[in-house]
Amino acid sequence: MPEAHKLSRAQSDRAKWTYGKILDAAGLVFERNGYEGASVNEIIRVAAVTKGAFYFHFRSKKDLAVAILESTLQVDGLVPQEIKLQEVVDAGLILSHRISRDPKIMAALRLSLTHEARDVYGTPWPEWIKFNTAQLNEAQRRGEIGCDVKTADQAHQISGTWSGLVLTGHSIYGNLDGLEERIATMYENLMIVIAHPRIFKQIDYSPTRGRDLYQAFLDQRP
Repeated sequence: MPEAHKLSRAQSDRAKWTYGKILDAAGLVFERNGYEGASVNEIIRVAAVTKGAFYFHFRSKKDLAVAILESTLQVDGLVPQEIKLQEVVDAGLILSHRISRDPKIMAALRLSLTHEARDVYGTPWPEWIKFNTAQLNEAQRRGEIGCDVKTADQAHQISGTWSGLVLTGHSIYGNLDGLEERIATMYENLMIVIAHPRIFKQIDYSPTRGRDLYQAFLDQRP
């Protein structure tokens, strides 16, 4: 392998590593201080990178907030299932597992629910609703749910209930302990209403399913 190619690859790996450090640090700072209370200097300090490294990847705090929000739209660990409704459940379970371990996910939730979100840096909720609507539409096409189910309405309900359980749990207990169990129950309660009985019985609502799927994803990474 030519030396220049080696250097280019090493630089690329370093850049990805630095980018990840900045995102992780931003997740901690945004989750703790919110958007207005966070500063670029504090994020740089927590990330332990130089200003030059920061501005190589991000032009501003706004760009960083956008990157944090966009990262939530990548449901790592979600794999195709024979039953489409299982994928609907899996997406929420994976995120419920990750949010208690990845500050970026909690930060994204906090950022997305502020009044200025839509006008300043955007919000991922429309994309999440679109994602869940598409999944439910496919489940309906396959006959897993009734033709009278309003999929867009259910997608809105999933997003609202999921985020509500996270926020109320954190407010009541001061942590996210038990969140995966509560999210699993949420999906089971939803599916018992909209899924055909035969399909409902085949869906896995185990609270540990999100953890197992995400771990399998991590194990497969190089």
